Amino acid sequence: MNISAFSDHGAFLFRYFHIIGGVLWIGVLWYINFIQGPYVNSIEAAMQTAAKQKLFPKVMWYFRWGAMLTFLTGLGLIGLKGFDPMSPYKLGTEQWNAWFAKIYPGFMFATIMFLNVWFVIWPRMKKVIAAANGEKIDGVPAMARRGFLASRTNTLLSVPMLFFMAAAQNLTLSGVSAAKLQLWIIVTTVVFLLIEANALLVSNDPAKKPATFKPLESVKGVIHMGLLLTILLYVGVEVLLK
Repeated sequence: MNISAFSDHGAFLFRYFHIIGGVLWIGVLWYINFIQGPYVNSIEAAMQTAAKQKLFPKVMWYFRWGAMLTFLTGLGLIGLKGFDPMSPYKLGTEQWNAWFAKIYPGFMFATIMFLNVWFVIWPRMKKVIAAANGEKIDGVPAMARRGFLASRTNTLLSVPMLFFMAAAQNLTLSGVSAAKLQLWIIVTTVVFLLIEANALLVSNDPAKKPATFKPLESVKGVIHMGLLLTILLYVGVEVLLK
């Protein structure tokens, strides 16, 4: 069996479905935050209820399964690259360090986003949908608020995530030592943990909106902060790794 050929074809198929899943996932994420959310908030209560009953379940189905497809195929790509005996990216070499320095932020941002979808947003949206269909559920506004914060956090993270996913194959790095890589991992890990803490730990009381990171409250704010975070991390690449 030609392992190298399997790796090449397997990597192509994983990348193809990874792109399909990513387009679906991030497309629906941006649709929810940039279009659906502002629109639903602007219509009357009866229409909001109808949207939660009929629109939200369909949107959330594509949203969560797009995330699942993207995440699993991404794991497959990383596995194929790491276990291909013909790959020039050998653990501990500068080539491997450079590749891992680029893929690590993208993969970790995507992982946080995936976990938010399946363990923060979807469980709460199920209850919001159930309440709209007449089930008696306590604390729906707080659950909706927590789902909103996680969704906006995912939108913010999606901008640098896409940057580093593209950078893994297209941004040239050289001379990345183990020490530089370790420092970069620490810096980026602190960044995404702080951002995720804002989504999970701040008050989810709808009456206490200012308690969270204010730019997340508006579409313009979350876009600007996503771009700013991407620029800062790119500067970090130039300063810490080159």
